[in-house]
Amino acid sequence: AKAKAKAIADSTFAKVAAEAGSDSGAAPGSGTWYFMSDLRKTKSGALDEKAWKKFDAKSNKALEQAYEKGNKQWTLKFKDRDYIVKFKSMVQFRADDKTLQRPVKRV
Repeated sequence: AKAKAKAIADSTFAKVAAEAGSDSGAAPGSGTWYFMSDLRKTKSGALDEKAWKKFDAKSNKALEQAYEKGNKQWTLKFKDRDYIVKFKSMVQFRADDKTLQRPVKRV
C-alpha cells in the first residue's frame, strides 16, 4: 500500500496567505473566506482583490464554524472533488492531489 502524500503547503502560497492579512480580526463567526483564483498573481496578488474569489455561502459557513471551533483543517466538497483547507498555513489542497493547492484568507 502506498503511503498517502502529506499535504505540505508550498512556501510561496503560505507566504501569500500570510501577506493577504488572513484573520484580520473579523469577529468570531463573521469571517468571510476567499481563495486565490488567479495563481498567476501569487507574486503581486496578496493585496490584489481581483486575484481572490469568495467561497460560496455554504462553504463559507462551514469553514468559519470549523475555524472558530479550533479545528486544524476542514474538508469541503466542490464539483465532486474534496478540498482540504489547513487553517495554520491558510492553504487549500485538493484531497486527491496534494500538489494542487492555493492560498486562502479570512477577512
